[in-house]
Amino acid sequence: MEDMVICCSCLTWELVDLAAVQDGHICSKCLRLDELRLRVDELELQLQTLRSIREGVSYVDMVHQVTVTPFRAGTSEVQDADRIVTVRGGKRKKKSGRQTEQGTLEAVPLSNRFSALEAVEGDDLQGPSCSYQVSGTGTGTAAQKGRVGKRRAVVIGDSKVRETDTRFCGSEHKSRMVCCLPGARVRDVTDRVHRILEREGEQPEVVVHVGTNDIGRKGDEVLKSEIRELGRRLRNRTSRVAILGLLPVPRDSEGRNRRRWQINAWLRSWCRREGFRFLDYWDLFSGRWDLYKEDGLHLNQKGANILAARFARVVREGLN
Repeated sequence: MEDMVICCSCLTWELVDLAAVQDGHICSKCLRLDELRLRVDELELQLQTLRSIREGVSYVDMVHQVTVTPFRAGTSEVQDADRIVTVRGGKRKKKSGRQTEQGTLEAVPLSNRFSALEAVEGDDLQGPSCSYQVSGTGTGTAAQKGRVGKRRAVVIGDSKVRETDTRFCGSEHKSRMVCCLPGARVRDVTDRVHRILEREGEQPEVVVHVGTNDIGRKGDEVLKSEIRELGRRLRNRTSRVAILGLLPVPRDSEGRNRRRWQINAWLRSWCRREGFRFLDYWDLFSGRWDLYKEDGLHLNQKGANILAARFARVVREGLN
């Protein structure tokens, strides 16, 4: 039997089979739009990778032109500033650096522009003994002075937000920060939120993702009560808050993922009452094993980049 059902995302009506309708119905147009946005995020990631490769090649070519000169028939000429230094053929000792006008060797500073970020391995179920992994900004007074005059944006969450800092912070690393608390539950984030945000100025924009590690450990009513307390702590600090709904966990049972989906439905209505923005990316990650690592729990780099791109877009649009 078909009937008209309203979409929870765009608030338009759609004629669908009632037997297939669940709470929080999303219309086919919104689903296609999410698929298109996901594809755009993937293309943006590929474009960013190509640009990084091009910058790397240009840098290597520049270093090669400055420090390396081919030798011809026993004699080579190295052009240094406004003069030419001739090196005669024969036995030569290997020397580091470049020759100055006084004949001494001046060291050439070398640095690695492409050092990889060290990934922190481990399961996301470490419990309350989680530790900070802060990326995107420095710490201390100097870092705070560098961010004066620009609204700060902070992402706080468990290991689902790991590796989102590169894409989210990017060129805005002085005003954006990702705080990853591996294994954190709702209560852990509640206890730490004041300390995390104490140096982030007035009314920072905060995106929070937590709750993955609470599923299966406590009842839904207890979890909802702890989320309400987290909301009160956030409200006392800033009014610009976005709550990211729980993401599916491919390795978990259908029952646990159903509980996550039900918590998201409650979160949507709770955020509306509290004046928070609710971010629902369940459909983007549902059934997408290619966005997860082999453990079926953590996002891989591709998934993290897509999530980070969404965070950046939300911050640009504003959280209210």
